[in-house]
Amino acid sequence: MCDHSKKGARGSARHALALLPVPDGLDGHADLGGKFLLGQPRAAAQVAHADLSLLTSFVRAAEHGSFSAAARSLGVSAAAVSKNVAHLEAHVGNVETEPLSRFGRFHIVFSYGLLYHLENPLQALRNMESVCDEMLLLETIICDHELALVRMEDESTDVNQALGGIAGRPTPHYVVLALNRVGFPHVYAPVTAPEHEDFRFAWRNNLDTARDGHNLRCIFVASRSELTNPALVSLVRD
Repeated sequence: MCDHSKKGARGSARHALALLPVPDGLDGHADLGGKFLLGQPRAAAQVAHADLSLLTSFVRAAEHGSFSAAARSLGVSAAAVSKNVAHLEAHVGNVETEPLSRFGRFHIVFSYGLLYHLENPLQALRNMESVCDEMLLLETIICDHELALVRMEDESTDVNQALGGIAGRPTPHYVVLALNRVGFPHVYAPVTAPEHEDFRFAWRNNLDTARDGHNLRCIFVASRSELTNPALVSLVRD
């Protein structure tokens, strides 16, 4: 798997967190003050749930690299950011085999930098859907092909790789089909991709998962209800 450039995020977790506000406009959703479930790297091993203020502090601290810089960007004290981050609740689990229902239900589920480390991505999506009341925001490395496929990869069992040494890189069609079939009637993508090389590439339909030193990544927004947002384009075919 390719490393991120220094221009991008510092490691997969920070890269994912820096993209959490994408696509623009979702932060205006009426119910964003609810509960969140955040799936983090280590192959679905960590989950955290929090309200928006805690999650925002966490994301800004990851983006800026320090509590003080995060505090300046938010207009609050460094102590307030530190307190918010300290109140985040985290657990270790396996999203492929362990029910997420033990953590409760959530307005929005984030799955960033996670799906492509799994050997059974469909089961993981079913698990996430089972606790999601409104939206699932998903970022993943993809396999460049028009069909609904998963390219299996032999991964190490390092701390930020697959738990069992086997991972799957899904095609966009697979992700959309899976999200729709597990229970989300509406699936969208951002009209404008994030300003990072991993998201800016030409489609070749050649099964690539990386190219020119960069992984190929996409963002998907799965929703229970139809979203009217010019920043989003629907991916579900009629």
